[in-house]
Amino acid sequence: MLLIAAAALGYFLRVELAFTGGVLGSPLDDTWIHFQFARNLSQGNGFSFNPGDPQPGSTAPLWTLLLAGVGLFTQEFMVPALLLSAGFFLLTIGLTYGFTFRLAQNKFAAFLAGLGVALSGRLLWAGLAGMETTAFAAFSLAAVWLYTKQGLRPVPALLFALASQIRPEGHLLFGLAALDVLVQWLMVNHQWSMVNFKRLIAQFGPPLLIYALVAAPYALFSLDVTGKPLPNTFYAKADTAQFFSWRTLRETMALHWQDNPVSLILVLFGLLPAWRKSRLAVLWLVGLWLLTPVIVDQVWHHGRYTMPLIPFQMVVAGVGLAWLLQRLGNSGWRQKLPNYPITQLLILLIFTLAALWQLPKWADMLATNTKEVQDIDVALGLWLAENTPPDALIAVDDIGAIGFLSGRRIVDMNGLVSPEMWPAVRQPVGLPRDRALTRLLSQSQPDYMAAFPLWHWELTSNTAVSRPIHKVETATHTIIFQPEAFVYQTDWPYLADAQPQEHVDAVFGEAIELVGYDAGGDEANLELTLYWRSLAPVDADYDVFIHVVDGDGNILAQVDRQPLNSLAATSVWQPGDIVRDRYTIPLPPDLPQDTAVRVGLYLRETGVRLPVNGSDFVEMVGTTN
Repeated sequence: MLLIAAAALGYFLRVELAFTGGVLGSPLDDTWIHFQFARNLSQGNGFSFNPGDPQPGSTAPLWTLLLAGVGLFTQEFMVPALLLSAGFFLLTIGLTYGFTFRLAQNKFAAFLAGLGVALSGRLLWAGLAGMETTAFAAFSLAAVWLYTKQGLRPVPALLFALASQIRPEGHLLFGLAALDVLVQWLMVNHQWSMVNFKRLIAQFGPPLLIYALVAAPYALFSLDVTGKPLPNTFYAKADTAQFFSWRTLRETMALHWQDNPVSLILVLFGLLPAWRKSRLAVLWLVGLWLLTPVIVDQVWHHGRYTMPLIPFQMVVAGVGLAWLLQRLGNSGWRQKLPNYPITQLLILLIFTLAALWQLPKWADMLATNTKEVQDIDVALGLWLAENTPPDALIAVDDIGAIGFLSGRRIVDMNGLVSPEMWPAVRQPVGLPRDRALTRLLSQSQPDYMAAFPLWHWELTSNTAVSRPIHKVETATHTIIFQPEAFVYQTDWPYLADAQPQEHVDAVFGEAIELVGYDAGGDEANLELTLYWRSLAPVDADYDVFIHVVDGDGNILAQVDRQPLNSLAATSVWQPGDIVRDRYTIPLPPDLPQDTAVRVGLYLRETGVRLPVNGSDFVEMVGTTN
């Protein structure tokens, strides 16, 4: 099995290198996030993405620590990370075989279970991703196997704790184990009885203490930094709009069906026999399938959050196969079969073909995913390193490769390492989120933004805030959010203070003050920047009108729109906000000398203007001269 798996890994790697032009990489930008944390940790900069800024931004702190150990010897993390993920993949195969044999007592069924893991296209993909997925599969499988054998003893508790530091779902696995222990203690001879709590504490106190000693430090670190016990990524990606996502469940089960349809059919026969041998294995398999739709509203990265269940799927399938073979033997069908070894060979052939048909797809997926990350994220990181000042602050969508390769400080617009962005991330994609992002990013005033335009259309298409200066693109679209991304130079509208060229200090409707303005331009255009201050909340989105008028008040040129084209609409202003609002007003030829500019606020639906100083506009004389 291990030779088969090694050959499959070699095949996947060959396909990847052929597609990427011989460049070794990862199919996920998240791999580079681990590299950045590991580099900072190994260089004495703490558990941080931006050096010196502690953040629980790694979902897999133990994986990050392993890579930090690598960082003590080399800052080239890619090859060691791939070797680690591939090594844990091979270890998972051996554990699958061993655990299945313990439950089924059938070498043929155990071999098929191990083979199912070895030929799992998604786990082969994960084995060459440099991520923690295969490590979590190995640790969780080892923990459940040892728990099934020993119960909740110190060593299984240690394995559960280590698993929880590779993926936060490991806490659920330990919780299910604790629940299983509690049920066993409460039920004696299938009847409820009194519990001897002293004996309970004496027996299970040490394992619980071991788990707490391993799991508590990162949880306490998270609590200290963000006030929440789990890593940032959980809160940034968790779905709060609905309790249960049927879409996630459908997509998850479809992926596990594609992993090996025969195995999923055998799971149906193996659930009850496996439950009798290891309740926790079944609880974990079914429980995480059902919990994932509660946490996320869609499947991420080919369902990588449930990839560690593939070995458990194969274990239960192996138990189901052993049960079926035993039933056939007990019913006399085994003697009626023309040749039992040939029957086994036929089962092996069908099972193998059910896995092999997906391998070319997943090999190609690894290749295209890796090429997309290189074309977009790696390319952006390298460009920013060469074309921006060392002290530049960058607002970013995909933070991993950009943060690692650019060497610049990062503001994460998706909140993985910037929890201050969580209020924006919780808004619907589109104008609500871009409005919130604009406000929050104005606090730190990033110099540049590296973003996918479709993700932040209102923000990236607003030239008053962002101007594209560099574009990268890729030929395929299999894992990257969008096959093109841009670097933007930015100018954020919310300010800490206003220093206009000219002061006006006019108050509209006792709620909005026009502090002043800057004026410039040429014969063709008037460039006007208004500075607003919010004095009180307003419920409506007011439009700004700017009229260039002659001496008789006739309108010669005008612009009407909401501040920042609604990106900083008046309804989202908060008392004390200062908003810089830029306009370009095209001017007619032969403009008279006796012109003025009038500025006001009105509701588009009704045309009603806000009063100001006994009028409904402010006049700035001679601005166009």
